[in-house]
Amino acid sequence: AVNMMLKKFIKSLSVGTLVALSISSQSFASAWDDYKAKYLQQDGAIVDTGNNNMSHSEGQGYGLMFALAYDDKESFEKILNWTNQNLKDPKSGLFYWSYRRDGSDPIPDKNNATDGDLFIAWTLIKAGKKWQNKAYLKQGETLANIVTTLTATKVGGYNVVLPGVSGFFYDNYVVVNPSYFIYPAFKDLANYTYIKLWKELSSDGKKLLNNLSGQKIKLAPDWLELHADSTNLPAPQWPSRSSYDAIRVPLYLYWADPNCPELQVYKTYYASFDANNTPAWVDVVTEEKANYFMSSGLKAVRDLVMGKVILEPEITKSEDYYNASLSMLAYLAYLDNH
Repeated sequence: AVNMMLKKFIKSLSVGTLVALSISSQSFASAWDDYKAKYLQQDGAIVDTGNNNMSHSEGQGYGLMFALAYDDKESFEKILNWTNQNLKDPKSGLFYWSYRRDGSDPIPDKNNATDGDLFIAWTLIKAGKKWQNKAYLKQGETLANIVTTLTATKVGGYNVVLPGVSGFFYDNYVVVNPSYFIYPAFKDLANYTYIKLWKELSSDGKKLLNNLSGQKIKLAPDWLELHADSTNLPAPQWPSRSSYDAIRVPLYLYWADPNCPELQVYKTYYASFDANNTPAWVDVVTEEKANYFMSSGLKAVRDLVMGKVILEPEITKSEDYYNASLSMLAYLAYLDNH
């Protein structure tokens, strides 16, 4: 009888309540515990197991966000300290994009990655507000301001963030990565700083998605060339695919607003395949598709966009860093909107 009553009680709870209960309970191993065990080193570095065990500003930003979501102050501080000590560029105030363990110089490339900087700034401000930590707020706001000063520009009528300070600005065009437009970060930074540019980056990023040209399939490509006359095309230096980078575009769109109209093209495209047999990538120019299916992290984003309930992910031993991170991000995006 007690079991029956318990089952009825659980059934009466909303999905959102159950998910919230699962994330708040410290009595059993969580996805964050599993994630830490696999990818977080004792010194605070997140290790990309699918990429020569390098660390990068993106992974450090994700780690900070997961630690915040699970109210893990100790891990948050450890990740932040390693990031500040090993990736901070003393000249620009941004973060070097990668830390490599397979050579004599761990930072051979002194460029930043704007998505990593944005993610860290956004998470610091969220953490500062949640934990009432003024140092986090100050560092987050300072970093956000540097991002706008050094990486934001206007080309062809669009306010955009360049992927890095160096290497993406040409005579009459720029190269952008649509997955570096982190819409929930833009939204929160606009609300916190009252700086108009964050709203403009969000609205112009979406406008650009609505005006993709030179491609048959209107999904965001991994890399995009934007010209001074406002024309755009998939950047020719990379395959013209919507793939492992661009999968974050619908993730971030949903995270900021699950009902945003820019998600419709993804819903329509995904609906043309079986849930478990969606190709891992598509060439947006030729329509060629991968002959293998979405891995777990990509599928988590697909499920999120298609309106499925996203439960706390199970991070298996075979999971690589990026798939695990995408699954965790999809879960947090779901939680933030339910």
